[in-house]
Amino acid sequence: MRLSATSTSVTSKSVAGSSGGVALPAYLTNTDDLVYYIDMHNSASYSGSGTAITDLSGASENYATTIEGTLDTDWYYLNSDAASSNPAWGREDGQDDGYIRTTNTGSSNLKFGTSSFTVEMWVRPYSGTNFYTVVNSNWDANNNGNRQSDDSKPYIYMYFIGRDASSNEGKVRAYIRHWPSGSESINLYSSHQWSGYSHSSDQWGNWNHIVLTRSGSTFKLYVNSNLRETDTSTGTMDFDGDDYCANFMDDGRSTGQGDFGRFGAARIYKGTALSSSDILAHWDGEKAAYGH
Repeated sequence: MRLSATSTSVTSKSVAGSSGGVALPAYLTNTDDLVYYIDMHNSASYSGSGTAITDLSGASENYATTIEGTLDTDWYYLNSDAASSNPAWGREDGQDDGYIRTTNTGSSNLKFGTSSFTVEMWVRPYSGTNFYTVVNSNWDANNNGNRQSDDSKPYIYMYFIGRDASSNEGKVRAYIRHWPSGSESINLYSSHQWSGYSHSSDQWGNWNHIVLTRSGSTFKLYVNSNLRETDTSTGTMDFDGDDYCANFMDDGRSTGQGDFGRFGAARIYKGTALSSSDILAHWDGEKAAYGH
């Protein structure tokens, strides 16, 4: 395990393809509801070679995860990122086709229904971009197509906005969309700029910890342990799609945009909206590993 932050472990949870399970850091909360966890800092999750990433959640239905594209053509791997002295997955300007995606078909892990959930990530964005999508859930695991094109099922986008954008530059946006009849969408824009953003020059920002939670009809967006936006849905958003998959760092695959960034880790909870104290505990447990 390469993570340089405090990593005192709790009891190991069984991980598909491993022997004896993988010990999760003690600072992680609500692990019974943890259904997905990938981490470039942990060699049990990514060895540093190949395209397979192991889900460390220990959930009964572990997600198969692959890196799409060609190493050093569509994406790259750093053994040590300068901002954190830890490994990172990334895409540079001009690398349009590399991304990380779950490949399970018929999975229930992202089928949240109307229950609470949490999506949590560590990402390092670049100032000189328009917007960089860091996670979305509207691609079909079966055929990599957009199964929500008819807007019949809710889906999630989260992205960083750079200095090339016409508005809201330097903010984090979470967009949840559902058009079962009429229309409904939720837009959460962070009230502060992301850490390390520059409005005057193209440069790498700092590593940012972003969290989206849903509890009942309330959605909350946290950036670096701080609650930065809250919004409430007017109807019931039922995440009941048959083949949701999670895509990370999947920006502009269909349009050839050159926006880019780096990826550290992602966790998804089903049935739990992490509290502000939970999120602070995760931030405190990992911030040193990400240069804070």
